[in-house]
Amino acid sequence: MGFKILKVLNNNAVMAKDEEKDREAVLLGKGIGFEKKAGEEITEEKIEKIFYFYDRGEFKKYEELSERVDKRVLEVVQEIIKMISESSCEPLSDHIHVALTDHINFTLHRLSLKLEVKNPFLNEIRVLYPKEYGIALIALEMIKKRLGVSVPEDEAGFIAMHIHAAMVNAKLSKTVRYANMIEDMVEIIEKMLQIKINKEDINYGRLVVHLRFVLERADKGNFIKNPLLKSVKRNFKKSFQVAGKICKYIEEKFNVKVPEDELAYIALHIERIKEENQQK
Repeated sequence: MGFKILKVLNNNAVMAKDEEKDREAVLLGKGIGFEKKAGEEITEEKIEKIFYFYDRGEFKKYEELSERVDKRVLEVVQEIIKMISESSCEPLSDHIHVALTDHINFTLHRLSLKLEVKNPFLNEIRVLYPKEYGIALIALEMIKKRLGVSVPEDEAGFIAMHIHAAMVNAKLSKTVRYANMIEDMVEIIEKMLQIKINKEDINYGRLVVHLRFVLERADKGNFIKNPLLKSVKRNFKKSFQVAGKICKYIEEKFNVKVPEDELAYIALHIERIKEENQQK
């Protein structure tokens, strides 16, 4: 491999160019940047992890960001990204380097000013992205251990959204939009049934996951059939009515007609929650 250093980030990370592929990358490895300078070659045995940038614009943004972020922060974020990469079956989006570095750096700045931000989607994120949320909690521990800063759990939710977006190569805006919409739909259910849903309950978890899949199908206009449609309409009239309100909400957001088959699936989850509240 013919890598030439473009910039030393810290002792264990450098920005470099693959001369053969004509592509920029971040290289990780113990001592890879120690006493190194721009223009020097990197030997293959020093490289433990390569993150190629397929978008030169993202590489330029990261280069500029690295100028104003503390080297210790850069190092711990790269370790977090390495952990995320090792947990993912697919290559991560280039944007994770810019997005996660900028987010964590800004979070640390806010915390230094005693400013905490509450995450309104924390419960939904825990349920929707359990793998990403688990990784985010480990990331908070890494930050505490390496930088001596205790980051509140609300931030794990924000970091999990960045992780999810990078893993599926999607825009963070879509991840945030889905979480926001699910929160709205849960409020519709609570209001129409005049109940307060237990966010720790397994039925709530099933509902949230199903609503996410409905949103994904609505986004693509690709719905599924429900053989229980007639039975659900007949037996769970109130839940079906609530599900109808939710589907109207989805239709307005995506400008697409949601079939009754989807409505019936949602009604089944609502019925479980309704029955549990009645039992309590």
